[in-house]
Amino acid sequence: MASALGPIGSVVEHVIVEDIEKIAAQFQETFRECVRHVQKPNVLVTGVTGAGKSSLVNAIFGSNIAQVGVGVPVTMHYTRIEPPDRPVVIYDSRGLEDGHHVEFINDTRAFFHSLRSRPRVSDHIHVVWYVVNAACGRFEPFELQLVREIFAPTPVLFLLNKADLVSAAQLQSLIALLHSYGLECCKAILPVVAERRNYSQSWCPRCHGDDVMFRKATNTLTCESCGHAELMVPHLGLGHLIETTSVLLPDLAKEAFLFAQVESLQEKDRRAMELVKQYAANISMDVSGKALTDIGEMVGRIFILWGWNFLGFKVSSCLMHEMREEYKSQELSVRLAMIAADTILKRKLSRSVIACLGIMVNRPLRQLSEQLLVLIENNDRIDASQFQLPENEASEVVANRFMQVAFELGYTRAIDAFWYLER
Repeated sequence: MASALGPIGSVVEHVIVEDIEKIAAQFQETFRECVRHVQKPNVLVTGVTGAGKSSLVNAIFGSNIAQVGVGVPVTMHYTRIEPPDRPVVIYDSRGLEDGHHVEFINDTRAFFHSLRSRPRVSDHIHVVWYVVNAACGRFEPFELQLVREIFAPTPVLFLLNKADLVSAAQLQSLIALLHSYGLECCKAILPVVAERRNYSQSWCPRCHGDDVMFRKATNTLTCESCGHAELMVPHLGLGHLIETTSVLLPDLAKEAFLFAQVESLQEKDRRAMELVKQYAANISMDVSGKALTDIGEMVGRIFILWGWNFLGFKVSSCLMHEMREEYKSQELSVRLAMIAADTILKRKLSRSVIACLGIMVNRPLRQLSEQLLVLIENNDRIDASQFQLPENEASEVVANRFMQVAFELGYTRAIDAFWYLER
């Protein structure tokens, strides 16, 4: 195992170290250009007074951008917020209240009509986050009118905020109520928590069942029904909200949105994991070494996923050259023996190796991205000496442990277990 991954790991690390200043400069310039020129997605956030709209926006975008006094009023009820360091536009509404809903609906109708009449789709509202106070458990007729008559056909995500304060039965009842309206523009109903008040919530975040147990000593909630265990943190469901929203946004705005918010790194990490699983599932060793091309392609795509577009081809080429040279140096009998062993093991060897490689490549890129975001936000100039790469020894230990687990439990379970290890 060490001999198989050793040259590959060394090439990846060499490329990263060799070009770190170029990477940093390119990343910073890309960041600035994105902020200046990218087509920005428009997210409208609305809901009744007290639903927690501002808390939700601040929790996702990582700053107090929804505070009073920030943004430019565009109508009587809507404020346009365009953070200078985030390529996204937020249209924040005043709280919708019964008794004042007629003027709110009329103002919203005129606002949507003015945006939809513009020829460029980049000027339109791309998605609506309709925030519902789950603790109240109500959805008024005037809210239904707003969604059905004004927002449609723009995609709407119902966000059941403060969901930690309700029971499983209350949550399921509210979800059923929203489903019963048959709103075609409703793309998802998502329980979320922007500011957690109840760490021992009474329902499972995965199946929404009520057969749960909270362990205060470890701050974890365990579901007896589906077996899900989760560490209780101040927020809930925001990553899923980001993922769902990114699917709905037009292509011109998707990447800008992912880049705009704090949790975008988690979304890229999830997509990288799917990529590794996909390539591992389709790997097949042969005498010619065609599988090496697939490995190089996977690595290049991981680099591009994390934003290192200009390095994707270079890294792929380096890896394929190194692996081909090493593979060709082996006698034909050795290659045949490797293929035979892999066949007997039902491709456990090849799948485990490429899965392990995917983890080893993704981890430093994820860490570099995390460091770059912090440095770019806090400094005008980036010093390459500030970056810290994983230690070789630690990577080798993880790789050996991964292979053992992959052979015993399968490569997919090994990926799930090791993906976030030593993050």
